[in-house]
Amino acid sequence: MRNIFAYSIFFLWAVAALWATIVEFVPHDRGGVLTVEVREDVCEEVREATLLFVGDIMAHMPQVESAERGEECYDFVPHLRGVRSLLRGADYAVGNLETTLSPRPPYSGYPAFASPEELARDLRRVGFDALALANNHSCDRGVGGVLATTAALDNEGLDHFGVAVPSLMQGCSGGYVKEIAGVRVAFVACTYGANTPVPQGVELLVSDTVALRKAIDKVRSQVDFLVVLPHWGVEYARRPTNHQREMAAWLREAGADLVVGSHPHVVQPTEVWHDEAGGVTGGVYYSLGNFISNQNSPHTDYGLAAVVTLRVGSHGEKGMTLRAAPLKRVRSMRSDGRFDYGVEVESLCVVR
Repeated sequence: MRNIFAYSIFFLWAVAALWATIVEFVPHDRGGVLTVEVREDVCEEVREATLLFVGDIMAHMPQVESAERGEECYDFVPHLRGVRSLLRGADYAVGNLETTLSPRPPYSGYPAFASPEELARDLRRVGFDALALANNHSCDRGVGGVLATTAALDNEGLDHFGVAVPSLMQGCSGGYVKEIAGVRVAFVACTYGANTPVPQGVELLVSDTVALRKAIDKVRSQVDFLVVLPHWGVEYARRPTNHQREMAAWLREAGADLVVGSHPHVVQPTEVWHDEAGGVTGGVYYSLGNFISNQNSPHTDYGLAAVVTLRVGSHGEKGMTLRAAPLKRVRSMRSDGRFDYGVEVESLCVVR
């Protein structure tokens, strides 16, 4: 009978462990008498959030023409549906929007981008949650372009950071704080500069150490993790420059947990940061390449999706897992002479 009772107690203990409740049953055999000790609050709560980042979202005129569905009517979803499952599988998906948005024509591609505001709607539809706006094309259409872009993103419920018009309370040029699945994350987007002079009244976070330190210090103590998204490097260069490496080291020292780069339009290597015990504490994706574009230079049709899982324990201990999925832009000619576009996704792999 005592054995049956012991097995019953052990079964209850095992079930409790499997359910990961906050109660633990610990059996003891004290002088032939089986007792049970109940411990509360022994199972640590772990908060976990999965973030996804992609590179340059571009809208050259062949892409805009491909999305046209009638007079001043555009649908970009067919270009993007191949990554919908990947995007929606994350708690928070972020891209680098390398164009301005406009509610009406004329639209334009390189060198001064202005795209239909329906692009914001369709990015939201396929699973994007936020867009970084600090890049060399942020001010292509002046202050009006900045206002139209931020308004279009706001209308679609898309978060954005990196550029602002403070007098009109539009945008965010410093750190943007977001709670994602119980994990507090700050995003700081910055750029080496803009192709056109930054208009009066517009704030664009430029990646000099004074401005960056100020933006980082303002939010670092408020969050569990800090993500910096620099627009940096040399276009079409497949290796990071010494400046990128030096800036990444400086950002780590300044408090960044993760650095996700853009601008080269091609994929560059990833660097993983470890603690003394070998645990992953952060890292740098030097360039995620293009997400979608009409560029034809070598390797510009490939990109990378960075999938980062952030974890915070009940005692404040932190960790992360870095993964990546290769992306490929596909393009085919239609009978009307325009292109069809798409993005293909390969399998995720862990970055070590």
